[in-house]
Amino acid sequence: MNTSTTSNHPGSAPTLADWIFILIVIGVVALVYHLGAIAFEHAQQTEKSKRNGEALVKWFTETSTKRFSDEYPIKACAGSGDPKTSTWGACLEYLQANEFKNMTNPFNGKAPAFIDQCNPSDKSLAGEIILLKMVSTPPGSAVSSISSKLMPEDSIDQKLQLSIGICDKGSYLVKVADTEF
Repeated sequence: MNTSTTSNHPGSAPTLADWIFILIVIGVVALVYHLGAIAFEHAQQTEKSKRNGEALVKWFTETSTKRFSDEYPIKACAGSGDPKTSTWGACLEYLQANEFKNMTNPFNGKAPAFIDQCNPSDKSLAGEIILLKMVSTPPGSAVSSISSKLMPEDSIDQKLQLSIGICDKGSYLVKVADTEF
């Protein structure tokens, strides 16, 4: 019973199937890297938009305590003035010309617009700023406050409660903060 078997050992070189698998893995890794870079860029743009909103919150918060004094230098944004001349439109013009003249929407490179809501079906709203005034409802109401867009003709002669947010890449709302102005 002398049986000798010769076994054929497979070669150590990669086969065609091995090379196809390696190429597929390299392609998948390259695609994941590319998609990750795109997602990172969009996240950076959203973060820059959020910083625009945070700059507004900071300015409103700092100004809120000062704007009712007689020595307040920015007359367009001063409080306790004439309700007909002390309007948000005049204050906004001043802010866009001075305090926030360099503020840009990172998604389109233009100055951010102040809008009343984000709409996921309108992708052109990415990076825009949501600025809403919060108005308290009478005591006992089911809803404690209602929000509406701060219009140019709205008087700023009294303190206002504001809610600030931005629209992200998908035009979904990202709330930044509530503040007093």
